[in-house]
Parts: sequence; structure tokens; C-alpha cells
Amino acid sequence: MEFQHALDEFLLYLDVEKNYSKNTLTSYESDLTLFLSFLQDHKRSTVLSDLNPSLVRRFIQQQTLQEHNKPRTMRRRISSLKSFCQFCLKEHMMSSDFMAGIQSPKMDNKLPVYMKVMIASIRGLIGR
Repeated sequence: MEFQHALDEFLLYLDVEKNYSKNTLTSYESDLTLFLSFLQDHKRSTVLSDLNPSLVRRFIQQQTLQEHNKPRTMRRRISSLKSFCQFCLKEHMMSSDFMAGIQSPKMDNKLPVYMKVMIASIRGLIGR
């Protein structure tokens, strides 16, 4: 089965059966279309059964190094791909898991700006 056809089925499933919000559907569609574009740009097959973890790793590498996407963005894209892959497996659109062994990057645990200001204020009070 072709990636685009499976993607259309997946988005319909998320909309009708899972009742996901329009913003969520747009995010899934954007992430998965980006992967499809990557496959087409690199002249790779878009047949689901031809996908493998190596292609996904190349996509992640390209997104991280050339597009300079942050870990949070890559976690969302990987999550979208994993959900799509699980749907395709469940619906028997393919037989092998092309996301096998793919892990999301670690998140940087930055404090929100107001927390930094609050901590600085507390340190100022304690130092007095």
C-alpha cells in the first residue's frame, strides 16, 4: 500500500473514531507529509512495506542537522510516525514495524522564564 493512501486512512481514523482536534490532525498531517516528502526527495519508495528503521534514522538526522529542529519537535515527529506505524500494523497495511528501535531524543528540561525570575528573587532574599 502507498504511504499517501495509508496517511489518508490514518487521518480519517483519527478524525472520526478518535475525535482528535483539528490542531492535532494538522500536526499529524504535517509531520507525516514531511516524512513522505523526504522519501520522495531522496527517490525512495513510498510503499509501506519498503520502509525501514534506517530510512527513519536518515530522516531524523536530516531534520536535526540540516533543518536544525529542536528535540521537542523531533519527539513530536517521531511520535507521529510511531502512531502511524502502529495504525498501519493494526490495519494489516504492512507486516513489519519500520519504527522498531527508533527512540526519541532526550528533552532539555528548561525552566520557564518566570521560574528563573522567582528563583533569583528567592536567592536575593536569602542572601540578605
